[in-house]
Amino acid sequence: MLKKNMKWIIYFLFFILLASGFVEQSSKIMQIFNSNYMSPIVMVPGSSAGENRFDYLISNLPREKNHFRHSVLKVEVDENGKMKFHGGILSIDNQPIIVVSFQNNRDGYRNINQQAKLLGKVMQSLQARYGFTNFRALGHSNGGLIWTLAIEKYIKISRMHLDCLMTIATPYNLRGSKMLGELIHNRNKIPYNTTIYSIAGAKNYSTDGLVKVDSVYSGKYIYQSQVRYFTEITLTGENTSHSDLPENRQVIGIVSNYLFNNLAETKTFY
Repeated sequence: MLKKNMKWIIYFLFFILLASGFVEQSSKIMQIFNSNYMSPIVMVPGSSAGENRFDYLISNLPREKNHFRHSVLKVEVDENGKMKFHGGILSIDNQPIIVVSFQNNRDGYRNINQQAKLLGKVMQSLQARYGFTNFRALGHSNGGLIWTLAIEKYIKISRMHLDCLMTIATPYNLRGSKMLGELIHNRNKIPYNTTIYSIAGAKNYSTDGLVKVDSVYSGKYIYQSQVRYFTEITLTGENTSHSDLPENRQVIGIVSNYLFNNLAETKTFY
C-alpha cells in the first residue's frame, strides 16, 4: 500500500514539474507575443513640468469599447541618466502610456539638447526592457522640441519605428532661435513613413498667451514633405492658453482618436 501511494505521489510531482515548465514556457511565449504587438504612447512634458503634467489628460481619455483603461508608467531621469520608475505596464496592454520627465527640466538651448539626449537613452532602456518595435509620441511645448531633436540625433529609428508624433504648442521658432535651423538641417533623419500632428492654441489670432502661432507653424519647415502625413491643427475658444492646452477637451479627443485610434465620445469635444 505504501509503495502504491509513493508511486502516485511520484506521478503527481512529475505532473506538477511538467505543468510548471509548460506555464513558464507559455509565459515566455506570451511575453514575446505582447512585446511584438506593443506600441506604447510616450509623453514628454515641457520645461518646468514634471511627471504629473499629463495626469488630467490621461484620466479623461474616453474608455475604449471594452471599458479598458491603459496602464501608466512614469520615468523620471536625472542629469546623469539615472532613471526612477513609478507605476507599471500590464502584460495585456498593447498601448501603455509612458511619461518621461527630467530632473533638469529647465528651458534653454543647452538644456533641451541634454534632455533630448537623455530621452534617447530612456527609449533604448525601455525597448530593452519591454521589447517593443514601434511607438507613438506626444510632446507639449518644449517636449515637442525634445522629441524632434531626439528623433533626429539620439533615437535609433531603425530599431523602433515611430508611428506617429503629436506636438502641442511647440515653439519651433521661439524668438528666431537657432534650434529651428538645426532641426531643418537634420530633417532627413526623420523617418518618412510616419505621421505628424502639430497643434497650436490661439487665444487670439496670433498667440496662445506664451507661444506665437507662427512659431508653432514653423514646424512645417521641418516635417512637411519629409514625412508621409503632416497635419496642422489650430484650436480656439476656451482653455486654449499655453498651459491649459493639455487639459483642453478638444486636445484630449484628438489624442484619443489619433494616438490611441479610439473613437472619442462626442462629449469629449464640449
